[in-house]
Amino acid sequence: MIREILDDLFGRELLDAHPDEWGICAYCDHPSAMGYATTITPEAIGKAVDLNVDLIVTHHDAWDFMFEQCEEVQSLLKENGLTHVWAHLPLDLADFGTSATLLSEMGCAPVAVLQHAGGRVGERPEFAPLGALRERLTTLMSEQPCRVYDAGRAVRRVATVTGAGFYTNFLRDALSYDVDLYVTGETSLFLLEYAKFRKVNVLVYSHNYTELPGVRAFAERIAGALGLDMKGHLGDSHW
Repeated sequence: MIREILDDLFGRELLDAHPDEWGICAYCDHPSAMGYATTITPEAIGKAVDLNVDLIVTHHDAWDFMFEQCEEVQSLLKENGLTHVWAHLPLDLADFGTSATLLSEMGCAPVAVLQHAGGRVGERPEFAPLGALRERLTTLMSEQPCRVYDAGRAVRRVATVTGAGFYTNFLRDALSYDVDLYVTGETSLFLLEYAKFRKVNVLVYSHNYTELPGVRAFAERIAGALGLDMKGHLGDSHW
């Protein structure tokens, strides 16, 4: 049943082409309550158990390169009889996905899809000062930005590359659409130096929380299709 829902959301062809970018780990055949997080962690599983959640939806799997943490997550899922569903690339690319949903939450209408990482460009109805957009995002994500570059220009057109958008070629791609603001979840010296050179505003929040609105949208679709009680966010680290 869950595979059919994912096929409807993302398309079977995309899922079959990227089998390492999504997954279902099923230890509960008939879940009754759902929670979500950007990243599956032992802490998220613990909260799920406390809330009597038996289906967890995330963006990130317990990746192999997390070594012992990956092993512990898999063990805890089995031990507690939980089902875990995750989608990485498919969710980044979806029209309700990570970057697209963050733009929508900022009041932006879609303009373009970037070449990299499912990034998107959107446009607000009117120009606004950077501070107003910063305040809106800070409220949405319940965290302050970890880096800010204020180019001294008002904002109407916005690019989002949620998560790891610290590559300068991602920013250059966004600038081809005359964006006033670039929002991402990771940064580097080079990104900020290039933004300063190109005179574009940058707001950097955490990897997990820039992606959380899209994860919530994903979870809501699965909960609706299965008729499940949504127990909410299971917690993420602010980095």
